[in-house]
Amino acid sequence: MKTRVFVLAALAASSVSGIAMAAGTASIETSPQPAGDEITVDSVTSNGPGFVVIHASDAEGKPIAPQSIGHQQVEDGQQQDVEVSLDEETQSGDKVFVMLHEDTGEEGEYEFGPGSTDVDPPMTADGKPVVVPMDIE
Repeated sequence: MKTRVFVLAALAASSVSGIAMAAGTASIETSPQPAGDEITVDSVTSNGPGFVVIHASDAEGKPIAPQSIGHQQVEDGQQQDVEVSLDEETQSGDKVFVMLHEDTGEEGEYEFGPGSTDVDPPMTADGKPVVVPMDIE
């Protein structure tokens, strides 16, 4: 079941699947995923070249960032069924966060991470990242 969630002020307290929409057209739509080493994001609309990035969650259910467990390049506009390979397998009961990042560094290379947070930053709306929590079944 898909749930609609708009750019979140209280991200961790929100629904764990849904839609996040940024000013303009940037959005992510997700649904719960099976455990494993790949996630399929239902729909991504990007306001330019960027990346769909998967972040694990900590014990409190908050995203672990800037580290990520997987990413996939996306083009400007809307894309359906974006498959993201993960660096580590998810387990049933996990929660991950799907975040949209800009491609501001070397074109096509995801460079955001520990020690490098000034390139490929999260896309934002009203000062908040475009991000959606996702349950792993």
